[in-house]
Amino acid sequence: MEYTFEKMPAAEQIQQLFAAVNWESAQYPQALVHGIANAQSLLTVWDDTQLAGLMTAISDGSMNVFFPYLLIDPKYQGAGIGKEMACRMLDKYAHIYRKILVCDGNKAGFYEKCGMECRTDQRPMLRIDPPVFPTVQ
Repeated sequence: MEYTFEKMPAAEQIQQLFAAVNWESAQYPQALVHGIANAQSLLTVWDDTQLAGLMTAISDGSMNVFFPYLLIDPKYQGAGIGKEMACRMLDKYAHIYRKILVCDGNKAGFYEKCGMECRTDQRPMLRIDPPVFPTVQ
């Protein structure tokens, strides 16, 4: 497996990965690819030319980093790829005070194994609206 911060997957590869893990984001391919391309950091994992996983980060550079995506193709799940990606991203942002992610409740155990914790004194707040892009003329 090749782990790299240097490679941007093709749009089709991104959409296929999100669809493979049944993420709703796959329904918005244009917005999804735009978001991945504009993340501050993109860590991808490759099995030759096959995109096996990806993780993104957005940060203000000193106080906060947010990890919007960590996905592993189902064919590669259970092999330690997700934990390795989380460790690499957490190492990259070790100097940042607050590391933030939002996950499904059934995934919390995985992130706890990566050193994250659920804080009872803080609560994630969300508002989800479908992406809107101006029409291209």
